[in-house]
Amino acid sequence: MMKYYEMRGKELLDGNVLTAADLCEWMRGKNNNEASIVGVGLPCYSLLQALMFSIKANSSGVLLLEDFEITYFNKPKDKLLDWFFNPMMVLKEQIRVIKLGEAELRYLEKVVLFGCNKQRQEAWNNGGLMIPDPMFLMNLTDGCAMMNTLIVRIIGMIRGVSKLPTYRSKFHQIVKALIAHSLEKDLSRKALAIHLGDAVDISKKA
Repeated sequence: MMKYYEMRGKELLDGNVLTAADLCEWMRGKNNNEASIVGVGLPCYSLLQALMFSIKANSSGVLLLEDFEITYFNKPKDKLLDWFFNPMMVLKEQIRVIKLGEAELRYLEKVVLFGCNKQRQEAWNNGGLMIPDPMFLMNLTDGCAMMNTLIVRIIGMIRGVSKLPTYRSKFHQIVKALIAHSLEKDLSRKALAIHLGDAVDISKKA
């Protein structure tokens, strides 16, 4: 899952959804909204994406990449994965039964990534509504409670596993890799800006 966190984190950085400041806040160990976006939000978002990807592909396990499926039969012998896998499969089945629509999925993405940070939720135009479709909620038994239960379970799973020393050390390396990716992206952007500026100067002189 750690490499999957890294992959999703890079996507969010490239889309300017996550920022280098978010990553640095987590590295400083601060207990604030920005730190929790990385420490809790990024893993929750990644987990949600993995489960939805698996459901859409009719996977019997968890499909992290197109050619990498983890099932009960082939999962690596890893204490972290052993702790994580069974609850993840239960959560996957709960999400499958609900049959989330695209708007509801986008709403969940906002909430699990940004938590109670409404400003960041509203700033991310991912196609999701700030409030799920009322018709969707009406078609569920205790619809709002069902959505909230999903959110709480996803966050609870991540908070639980994040207490394991093995998880913390591995996740620290992922955040460092994401910071490096962010710095590389910024350098590339600056180099492009300089190149374009030089090209404009040359064209003016010509």
